[in-house]
Amino acid sequence: MRRIVAFALLIGLGTGHVCAATRVSIDARNTEINDVIGLLARQSGLNIVADGSVKPRRITFRLHDVDPDVALATLAQAYDLQTHRSGNIVLIGDAATLNRRYGSAGEASTAIALHNAKPSDAVKALKGALPDVGMFADDRSNTVVVTGSAEAQTTARSLLSNIDGPGRQVLFEVRVTDVKPIDDTTNVGIQFGGTGFGAGALAQFPFAIAKSTIAVNAQINALVQNGHAQILATPRIATLNNREATLLVGETYPIVTVNQQTGFPTVTNVNVGVQLRVTPTIGDGGTITAEFHPEYSEIIGFNASFPIIANRKVDAVLRVRDGETIVLGGLFQDTSSETIARLPFLGSIPILGTFFRNKATSRQRDEVVFFITPHLLPPDS
Repeated sequence: MRRIVAFALLIGLGTGHVCAATRVSIDARNTEINDVIGLLARQSGLNIVADGSVKPRRITFRLHDVDPDVALATLAQAYDLQTHRSGNIVLIGDAATLNRRYGSAGEASTAIALHNAKPSDAVKALKGALPDVGMFADDRSNTVVVTGSAEAQTTARSLLSNIDGPGRQVLFEVRVTDVKPIDDTTNVGIQFGGTGFGAGALAQFPFAIAKSTIAVNAQINALVQNGHAQILATPRIATLNNREATLLVGETYPIVTVNQQTGFPTVTNVNVGVQLRVTPTIGDGGTITAEFHPEYSEIIGFNASFPIIANRKVDAVLRVRDGETIVLGGLFQDTSSETIARLPFLGSIPILGTFFRNKATSRQRDEVVFFITPHLLPPDS
């Protein structure tokens, strides 16, 4: 039960309407704020409605011989409230709530056109910096509608101008190479139908950053010409600063599964081939810090109509300068095989059967290497 410790209200002449001679005096101690608002409304003749945003609390409020409008304004200012008039009805409530709903005095709306940034992204970025300013993004017309005071609109316009600046771009030249560091083949016995031989071992590629793109390209070309490497893809991709770019050089393989409970089929698409996800961050002095997620996958077989996919991928965060080449290696695949061919009956004879058998063993170990060279594009490109 709420208890009013002390309350005194004196009014001047007047019936049910406020006139120039109406004066009020209030002495409320430890009183619920909604009771003070209600008593002020009844005794002054004003149609005052407390909004639901007014939080229950006890206040001490004393005024002597003042105008009802002055009393109402003083109450609102003292307890972070705000009033909104609609005809002869006065709504009083939390200032932030009424600002969002109706706007405060002196507020206006203006449309700010953007040229580079997406309006919805700009509004999302400024939401924390300008919490009391109303902003609406219209991606169709590429504008942001700002509602607030003249000072708030000036601040929003300045911040939007900074966000709307043309962002720097980075071009990535990518070369994906399949290198065969080991291809050892041994052949013992009689080979029916011809003779073959294998290539020698090749040194593995390191995980490194090369400052000379010419030297890297020369090494790759030499490996390709000697049959020790194969170019899988040579894509190029450009993206804005701090924006992720993705590429796929391959194909999308659909996998259909049936839900045992509903009986409805579900299609899941699996990308097979060369894939790359990269997010660059341009620093001072032309440095580029990038998150790399290269991946190489291929179908090596099927199991009950479902593909068996061999996947090789690596994640790295590196910092390089414009024009330097990043070498991402270590994506190995090792395959060993043994084949035995023999003549019927003669190849099964103990000891002597060795002369009628052929045993061939081979080991192939290849490595997928990503060569990535970033280039900073001019601001006006």
